Amino acid sequence: MADLVRVRQVSGVSVITLQAPPANVLGREARLALSAAMIAAEAEAASRAIVITGSGRCFATGRDVRDLKTAEESPTLREICLQLENCAKPVVAALHGQVSGGGLELALAAHWRTSASTARFGFPEVGLGLMPAAGATQRAPRLIGAEAALALLLEAKTLSAGEALSLGLIDGMVEGDVVEAAVMLAQTCGPRPTLQRRDRISDGAGFLAAVAAAGERLRPGDVAAKQRIIEAVEAALLLPVEAALTLEHAAFEECRVSADSVLLRHVFVAERRLGKMPEAGAKPRPLEVVGVVGAGELGASIALAVISAGLRCVIVEKDRPSLVAALERLALAQEDRVEAGQITEASRDSDWARLAGAANLSALADADMVIEAVSEDMATKTSVLSQVAALVRPGAVIAVTSAGLPVRALAQATRRVGDVISFGLPSPLPGPRLVEIAVHADADPTAVATGLALARRLGRQVMRVRAEGPGGLIAARFVGVAQAVGEVLARRGVDQAAAAQALGEIGLGWVLVPAPVPAPGVDGGRMTPEEIRARMLAALVNAGAGMVASGEVQRPSDIDMLSILTLGMPRRLGGLMQMGDSKGMLALRRDLLAFAPDEPELWDPQPLIIELFRTGGNFAELNEA
Repeated sequence: MADLVRVRQVSGVSVITLQAPPANVLGREARLALSAAMIAAEAEAASRAIVITGSGRCFATGRDVRDLKTAEESPTLREICLQLENCAKPVVAALHGQVSGGGLELALAAHWRTSASTARFGFPEVGLGLMPAAGATQRAPRLIGAEAALALLLEAKTLSAGEALSLGLIDGMVEGDVVEAAVMLAQTCGPRPTLQRRDRISDGAGFLAAVAAAGERLRPGDVAAKQRIIEAVEAALLLPVEAALTLEHAAFEECRVSADSVLLRHVFVAERRLGKMPEAGAKPRPLEVVGVVGAGELGASIALAVISAGLRCVIVEKDRPSLVAALERLALAQEDRVEAGQITEASRDSDWARLAGAANLSALADADMVIEAVSEDMATKTSVLSQVAALVRPGAVIAVTSAGLPVRALAQATRRVGDVISFGLPSPLPGPRLVEIAVHADADPTAVATGLALARRLGRQVMRVRAEGPGGLIAARFVGVAQAVGEVLARRGVDQAAAAQALGEIGLGWVLVPAPVPAPGVDGGRMTPEEIRARMLAALVNAGAGMVASGEVQRPSDIDMLSILTLGMPRRLGGLMQMGDSKGMLALRRDLLAFAPDEPELWDPQPLIIELFRTGGNFAELNEA
C-alpha cells in the first residue's frame, strides 16, 4: 500500500501524492493507503496543512468499472471524502490532467482547490447509468449552484480549468507548478469544509426552480440515474447533510445494480477491450502521406477523413472526369462543414492544401500507406494491388478494402504479403465509427500497427479480425444475415412498416424488408413486434457465435461494439452478444430451434450456443478468456 501513496514534507506542508498510474484509480488498496496517509499527516506536528495531488497524467479517477459488480468496501470513497472534509488542518487539492468522477469528488471534499490551466473536470458517471456516490450531489451545488451542478452531473459535461474557475468549482488556476502553488496556498489558508457552505444554495426558490427545470428536460429513454441525480441535488437544499448523503448512497446502489448500468458498463469495458490485440505493442511505421486509389464515394470519404486528420493524401483515379467529380464533392463537403460551424475557413484551406489528385498510380511513389478503394471485383482489385505494390517504396503499407473478398488471396497478388492488411470501412446505415482490420497469417505486426495508428488518427475504433475466415467484412456479413431475415419476414407476410418499427426499437430499422409475398396459408401480419425482434436477434447472435467459435473475431464483446458502432444498435442494450446473454442460452436455443424450419442456414443453432447451453456458460465468460 505504501507504494500507492507518497508523503513528503515541503515548507511545513504534508504533500500526499497518489501513485497508481496511469489514472490513479481509487481502488480499495489506494483508499486504504490514502486514509492512512491522511491520519499521519493530520498528526504530523511539523506540518500546518495538507496538499493532495496525483502522479502521472491526471489527478485521480474513481473505482475501476469492473469493481462495480460488488458494493464498495470500507474505507469507501465517501468515507475518505468525509475524512478530508473534517480534517482539522487545511486540505488543498493540487489538480492537473483529467479530474473526473471519483477524483473530482475527492477534490470537492478538499477545503481549497488549485488547478493547472490544462486540467479538465467532469462527472462521466451518468453515461454508465450511474451517479456519484461520495457527496458530489451535495458539494457541487454548494460550490457552483444548483443549475450549473445539475448540468455538470446530468450532461457529463467536461469543463476546462477556466470554466471551472469562473463557476467557482476551483479556487485558483496556474500556468506553472500546481503543487508549488498549492503549497503556497496551504501555508496561508485555513480549513473550509465544503458541506458547511450555504451561499450558493441560499436562494431556495431559485434552487428548486433549477431542479424542476432539470426534471422537465428528462426524456422517456433516459437512464434512471438522471432522475436519482435530480432527487439527490434537491436533497442538498431540503435535507440535513447526513440524511442527504445517505439518500445519495442509496440512490447510487440502486443505479449500480440496475440493468441500464450493468449493460452500459459492459459496453464501456468492451470498447476498451477492442484495442487489445497481438499487434498492439508493435511499433507503427512512419505515416505522413496516405494514398487512396479510387475516387468513388468510399475513396473520397477516406481522403476527406485523412486530410481532416492532418495527414497528406494523394487520391488517384485513372478516369479524369471521375477524379474531377470526386474533388468537387470533397470541396462541397468541406464547404458544408464550414457552414455548419464544424471547421473554420482556415482549417478548410489547410486541409485542402494537404490533398492532391492524380490520374496515374506513379503519384503514389512516396506514400507511406496506400488504401485501395476500387470496385468489389477480384480481378480489378488484384490488378490494382499488383501495380501499387510495384510502384510504392519498400516498407509502405498496402491496405485493401473489401466487403466480401478473401484478404490473403489479395495480399498474395502483391508479392509483398507482409505489407498488406485489410482496412475495412463498412457503410451500412447509420455509418461506420469502427474500422475492421483483417489480419492474415503472414501480415507483419508493424503493418497491422500502422493500420491501427491510422484508424485512431481518423477518430475510429478498431476491431481485429482473422483474415483466414470466409473473407470480407464482419459487418457486411451481419448486414447479409439481417437482410436474409428480412426476406423470411416478407415471405411470412410481415408488413414493411411494421418490421421497420419493431426493428427500430433495437437500432436495426434500416434493415430492408421486401414487400411481403406470403407463402400460401401463412399469415405473418399477426407476428408481434417481439416475435420480429426475436427472429432477428436469434439469427444475428447465432451468426456471431459462429464467428467467435471459428476465431475470426477475438471475443464476443468485439461483436457487441461492432453492432453499436457500425450497425447502429443503442449502447443501452449492450450489443448483440450481450443481448444473447441477457436472453439466456436456454431461451436462445429454444428460439433457434423454433425458427430453424423457416431457414436452417440462419437459425440452426451454432455448436458454441449448444455447448454454452449444456455447460451453463455464456458469451461474457469468453470475453475474459
